[in-house]
Amino acid sequence: MAIEFKASKGLAQQIAEYLGFRIIHMELKPGERLLEAKLAAEMGVSRAPLREALRILEMNGLVEFVPRRGVRVSEMTEKTILAINDVVKEVIGLLAQRGVENANAEDYEIITQGGRALQEYAEAEDISGYLNATLEFVRSACKATKNSFIEKVVLYFWPVASRIQYVSRISKKEELKKNVKYFERALKYFNDGNAEMTAQEMRNLVESEAKNAIQYVREKGYAK
Repeated sequence: MAIEFKASKGLAQQIAEYLGFRIIHMELKPGERLLEAKLAAEMGVSRAPLREALRILEMNGLVEFVPRRGVRVSEMTEKTILAINDVVKEVIGLLAQRGVENANAEDYEIITQGGRALQEYAEAEDISGYLNATLEFVRSACKATKNSFIEKVVLYFWPVASRIQYVSRISKKEELKKNVKYFERALKYFNDGNAEMTAQEMRNLVESEAKNAIQYVREKGYAK
């Protein structure tokens, strides 16, 4: 699944989404320098919104501003994956727990539909579709918590989490169906009202993806 860039004046967010997509999908590699003049020319935009977009990506953890060296795609090392994983698994666990505690029947139906979408993408081995469906699943779970702060925190770190998810899934494409099993078990516990086990299944999923991502960066030589 590709994302198309359409230049529009002042749309720094759109530029950030376009570049973020390319970073998450490893089209722009970890550590790769991002030359502002070149990017601006390629996208047909001025430097001002591009610089603003790069600052957005910096906040999302996808790029780094390096003194006297410009901007580069953030490194993806074993150390950074583990650091991100420490945060993501706890927040996702909290998200799952509060979702069970506060969700209503409508929330459960929407989340269940999201689970079915994940299964369909897994069967088709559609990694990009699966990644997008995961985001929609998590958005639905966030709504179920009835806690806007949890939603803000999750969406804040989601870009860096998505990059880990993507490399995890391209390194272990055959494990998409295994990933769905985590969601299926979590949904069962969700339906049973078992907040603790729902949270544990989601933490297990995050741990599994981190392990796959670490294997990927080792194989590609990104690990340090």
